[in-house]
Amino acid sequence: MKYLSLIIINILLVNGTLFSQNLEEYAGAIKLSDSAIITYKVFFEINQSKVTGYTLTDLGGEHETKSNLVGFYDTNNNKLSFKETGIVYTKSIITQNDFCYIHFSPVNYKAGKTTYFKGTFKGMFNDGQQCIDGEIFLNSVEKINSRMEKITKKVNRSNRINDSIKDKFNNLKLMENLNLNMLKADRILSVFSEDKTINLELYDGGQEDGDVISIKVNGILVLDNFKITTKRKMIPITLSNNKTSIEIIAKTVGTISTNTAVIEINDSKNNIRALTNLKAGETTKIDILKR
Repeated sequence: MKYLSLIIINILLVNGTLFSQNLEEYAGAIKLSDSAIITYKVFFEINQSKVTGYTLTDLGGEHETKSNLVGFYDTNNNKLSFKETGIVYTKSIITQNDFCYIHFSPVNYKAGKTTYFKGTFKGMFNDGQQCIDGEIFLNSVEKINSRMEKITKKVNRSNRINDSIKDKFNNLKLMENLNLNMLKADRILSVFSEDKTINLELYDGGQEDGDVISIKVNGILVLDNFKITTKRKMIPITLSNNKTSIEIIAKTVGTISTNTAVIEINDSKNNIRALTNLKAGETTKIDILKR
């Protein structure tokens, strides 16, 4: 069982969604100047010399944060550089102005060919002041996808692993394949938006098992005892205040593991997908913050 736990941790670090011809995806870690290590993933596209995408910091951790990314690719010298420009969402309890954005220095890089690269970065606040520096180490996840499938098959075929562990492993696989983050009890996911309205979509991303949830927006019940199915339920939400609070309450737990509903938050620029992981009676919260 200890060996299985180590496998799961490794997959969380390196596994990702399918690597396409245009989308470059890498996973690894940030090493800060004080020797702290933080998991880090980058997703970007290169269009001639323009680089656009996003980063995920502390994936699966208490301070998981998704940030926009822009950069430059020097096609003559095969050099790549990028910087984080703004927060899409965070689980950290600090304001946007308190965030330290990564500015990654140019490194040797060949689009579509480089499988590993590392380099240094400087961290900058919104006002341009330097906050911290360190190194980034990144590996391509193109060759890792089949590994998840092989390990999952071995786990499901094994008679030495009980069904509850198999269910947890399959939920992990679902979360990774759909590129989801986990919504846990009594935690807050803060999402930044410039729009006047957003759409909340709810559905079961795997096998329907009878999970039931209720939803409140700014304390007002907008969905009561709703049974999650594979059919998507859309809820439009008006952002009339600087902060709009969305509470998701697990009313019952289905036949498979915990209450695991897929929650999508969509505005004109972003699509954020999350997976609830709640016991009956537990609540998780999403705060929509206007930029």
